[in-house]
Amino acid sequence: MKKAVFFILLFLLSNSVCWAIEKEISVETKESIEHTTSPSLTLQDCYAMAVQRSETLAIKKEEMARTLASFLHATGDTIGDASFVMTDFRQDSQGGSSSNSSSDSSNFTLPKRRESKFVFSQPLFQGFRAIGALSGAGSLKKQRRGDWERAKQLLFMDVVNSFYDYLRLKKDKEIIEGILSLYQDRITDLNGWIENGRSRPSELATVRSRLGTFEGELARAKGDLAVAKNLLTFLIGTSVAPDELKDQDTPSPADEKFNVSEFVGKRPDVEASRQAIKTARGGVIVAQSDLWPKLSLDSNLYEKREGFQSGNNWDVLFTFNVPLGKGGETLGKIRDSYSQWKESKLTHSLVERTAEREIQDAHDSWKSSAERYQALEKATKDAQENFTLQKDEYSHHLVSNLEVLDALQSLFQTKRDANEAFYDMKKAYWQLDLAKGHCCEDIG
Repeated sequence: MKKAVFFILLFLLSNSVCWAIEKEISVETKESIEHTTSPSLTLQDCYAMAVQRSETLAIKKEEMARTLASFLHATGDTIGDASFVMTDFRQDSQGGSSSNSSSDSSNFTLPKRRESKFVFSQPLFQGFRAIGALSGAGSLKKQRRGDWERAKQLLFMDVVNSFYDYLRLKKDKEIIEGILSLYQDRITDLNGWIENGRSRPSELATVRSRLGTFEGELARAKGDLAVAKNLLTFLIGTSVAPDELKDQDTPSPADEKFNVSEFVGKRPDVEASRQAIKTARGGVIVAQSDLWPKLSLDSNLYEKREGFQSGNNWDVLFTFNVPLGKGGETLGKIRDSYSQWKESKLTHSLVERTAEREIQDAHDSWKSSAERYQALEKATKDAQENFTLQKDEYSHHLVSNLEVLDALQSLFQTKRDANEAFYDMKKAYWQLDLAKGHCCEDIG
């Protein structure tokens, strides 16, 4: 019996251990599969992640939401106020006075007096203050929305620069590693030729010296790549490897006529500055309202009243207030608001002209960067052919080792320049899209 129990316990224990091991293996396998099948992140994917992560955008969005408070405050001057008030008044009884006295003054000498009423206060005319405040609140909301849209576009450009710098530095690192491989091949060939007496040891020393220089370049490239990774991680909120980023094709510059003016009005910063003029104009109206007379209505509807006025169930008070002067305070407010209005118009003009220049500059930069890349791409092929020929000619004692190294140096520099020009062309395209106010319309 004891043996049977022992074997049963042993069987259960072995099954539990196997189940735990199997579960651990399945989890590791699942994580491995998830890692290997991780989808590639496009530029738009990275931007969508950055929109969700950015505190700056969240702050701008809250500023836009705060304009609702300005609107509600403005409507308060138009709608008026209503409240329910209950009072219980107590005072010391005057000597010799009778609480049952029927005189009109006895109401003020009662030791206690209760009252409950509905109070309504309605401004009838405030010198167009409500109109100015409402119009200013509406344009302020549109202005804040334009600022928010522009902040999204600037964030998109930050992601563009970080995205392509990361890819460029990855490619730059690969170029340096490729050149180092060629130098290693060169050292191997020279070692064999030195043994055969075809090359001098000084030639090998020259190659090793230049190899050390490129190893330093590789170390710097690795550092720059790590910094680029940190920046992209900061923007999108997660760490990604360069291989997880998926580049996409961008169109080539067209030769058709480029009309700058048709894009200026589509930019959110231009629209925001235009709405700022309307907001400032509303401020002028509000300031000028202090010069106008004020008419208001105050009404009380009594639910309970004690004393000689207990039979009066309601009362109404009309107030007509004519301002005669506040020592220059009103004129100072008007002058200040008028200056802000003029300043907003000048700012709008500057933003509009700046937008025109940025669009034209972005278009010219895109064209020039595309032309530069095409030229360097051809130069890279020529430099590769030159190095191959120089290497072959050296083996036939037609050129010196320094000429071969110079050809290798030229190939290295041309490849790096072409790589930089390629990603500059990519960034210039999106910079033009941003300048025209078109980017990230359907993203985030």
